[in-house]
Parts: sequence; C-alpha cells; structure tokens
Amino acid sequence: MNLLDVFAYSVRSLRSSSLRSMLTVIGVVVGVITIVVIASISEGVQREITQQLESFKPNMMIVIPINLEGSARSFTGPISAATGKLYQRDAEAISAIPGVRSIGRANYGRVPITFKDKGVIAPVYAIDRSYYDQYSDYFKIGEGRMFEDWEKHVVVLGNDAAKKMFGRQEVRVGNVIKINGIDYRVVGVLERIGTSLSEQDDNVIFVPFDDGNELFGGQLAKNEIFMISIEADEGADIQEIKEAIERKLIAYHKTTADEKDFSVMTADYIKETVGSILSILNLSLLAVTIIASIVGGIGVANTMFMAVLERTREIGVLKAIGATERDITSMFIIESGIIGLLGGVIGLLIGIGLLEVAGLFAVPFWVRLRVIALAFVFSAVISVVAGYVPARQAAKLDPVEALRG
Repeated sequence: MNLLDVFAYSVRSLRSSSLRSMLTVIGVVVGVITIVVIASISEGVQREITQQLESFKPNMMIVIPINLEGSARSFTGPISAATGKLYQRDAEAISAIPGVRSIGRANYGRVPITFKDKGVIAPVYAIDRSYYDQYSDYFKIGEGRMFEDWEKHVVVLGNDAAKKMFGRQEVRVGNVIKINGIDYRVVGVLERIGTSLSEQDDNVIFVPFDDGNELFGGQLAKNEIFMISIEADEGADIQEIKEAIERKLIAYHKTTADEKDFSVMTADYIKETVGSILSILNLSLLAVTIIASIVGGIGVANTMFMAVLERTREIGVLKAIGATERDITSMFIIESGIIGLLGGVIGLLIGIGLLEVAGLFAVPFWVRLRVIALAFVFSAVISVVAGYVPARQAAKLDPVEALRG
C-alpha cells in the first residue's frame, strides 16, 4: 500500500466510526480551546501592563506611606506592613535633593459628586500641575486644558467620567459640577485610554492640590500628602537619589531602615514586582495547559486502543493480503493525526470566538501567531504521540490470531 492508499483507508475508517471519532475530536478541541484562550488572555494582560508601565519613565520614582519591602510574610502572603504618613515637609526635603528635577504631590478621597440631577460617590485626586506633567504622555488632554496650581474650583475629568459617570448626561468643558457640595468648573476632558486595565484611569477626576484640603479635610491630617511622585534629571543615578530620599525621610520620621514607614518605588522595582507576578501567572497557566494536554492525549490514546480491539479481524485481513507493519502503523497514526488536525482547527475557531465575546466585557487578549502555532503543534503532536503506541500494537498483531479474533 502506498501512502495515498493508507490515507484514504484511514479516512474511510474514521467515517465508519464517526461517533467515536467526534467524541475524540471533542477532547482535542477542549484542550486547544484551553490553550488558545488562556495563552491569549495571558499575552493580552502582559501587553497592557507593559503599555501602562511605559508611562512610568526610568527616571521616575514614587514615595508612598507604606513599607512594601519590609512586609512580614507567611506562606499565604503579607501579614502586615509598617504604615505611616507623608507630609509637606517630606516633599520639600525631597525637592532639595540634588538630581531631583520635579516633585508632584497627590491626595485622594471619595466624595459625593453631582451633575444636574445625577449624583455619585467617586474618587477624586487633588494634584499639582507638576504631577500631571510627569504623566502627561499617559493622561492626554482631549478637550480644553489642564489647570494651573494657582486656580481654584476647577476640574479635569477622565473620558469615561465625563461621558458615562452621569448616565446619559455628558459633561462638557465649561459645565459646572458639584464636588462635595462645591461648584467646580470643568476646564478639560482627557482622551480615552481605552484599555481593559485603564478603567479606573478613564474615570479619574483631577482637581488642584490646594482644593484637596477643602474637599478631604476630614479624611487627612494637616499638611498630609497621600503620595509624592518624583522625576529625576536625565542621566542621574536613580539608585543614589533613592538612597538619599530614604536617608532624609528616615531622619524626618525618626525611624530606622528596617522599620521605616514608607517606600520609595523606582521604575525597576515596579517592573520587577510586576514581572514576578506575571511569572507566577505564567506558571499557573502552564500547569493548566499541561493538564489539558494530558486529558486530550488520553482521549486520543483511548480511542486508538479501542480501534485496535474492535478492528482486530480487519487488521488480520489486511496483513493476510500483504499489508506490512509499516502500513498498519501509518494507518493508525494518520487516523490520530487527522483527529488532531480537525480538533485543532475547530478548537482554534471556537477559542477565538470565545475571546471576541470576552473582549466585549473588557477582558484583554492578544492572539499572536505563536499562540496559533502552539495550538496546532499541541493538537498534532498530542494526537500522533497518543496514537503511536496503539499503532505499534496493531502492527505487531499476528495475522492468524487476528483473523481468529
């Protein structure tokens, strides 16, 4: 038998046992769907996180009033972390350190906001103009302008905050909204960032830093600052500046390096932390993929073993009329390969369809060529490998014994 004859015979065999074949295909389909969906969502999450991290330039740092590096840990994660407060004097001390180009202060609070007859409770950020300038590549003005430090009772809204926060009533530049009962004039609306991980940023509400004292007076201590953003000079030694900031704040807060109540986060620290989280995510996804591979492979192997048992007499006839062990082996491997290819195509199409539906609910995904290749390699390799052992078993059957079966 030549290869074309073997292939045609394999196709006829699969058609004659269509129900069993389709059940096996379903096992491969499930495995491929799992790979495509999980790998694409993982790629999408990593892509969007990377894009957002690009807004945090290498020469930038953030100071927050919690010691992330010194958190006590158990098998289940952080138990506790030293927390403190940042104050205006901390910001002034940092701005005086050589190599610091600018600092931006930010305060935060949840307050009632009203536009016409619609009211919500939403987070509001009181920031310096320099804070906005540091992140202006990420928060881009779409309409109007950004406010200046000397202005009062003006507000800049994120795109979704302006267009969706108050239902059908869209807020435009020049409108007045009430924040904690005080009239604020809208001077700018940001462009929509539009990624699935930027929902909070598209709903951002910015007011001048000094207005924050009025809005959040009951939530913050006098001269307290929620966060300090730092931009260093180009070419400056970031690690050296970080250490200088830590020394000053340790002295101001009357604490020690081991018990400090703040953290200075650099771009490298943030990327390293995010990278660790993504590595754990990838390992978890790899485990799921391996399980899916095993399940799919067992399904194919089971079908091929059953085919050998059911077609013992048929194999005997083929060998009696001159079919070689190679012909029999090729026949079963081709059958398993066809099952794998069919399962791969169907699984890929269904997987992409599920991802498109998930995308409607803001789930990030990115179907890369390597994901498609992985799906086909998985379906083909698993099927062929799973079919090889039963194929060899069939090929080694004694024709006389097989005819008796």
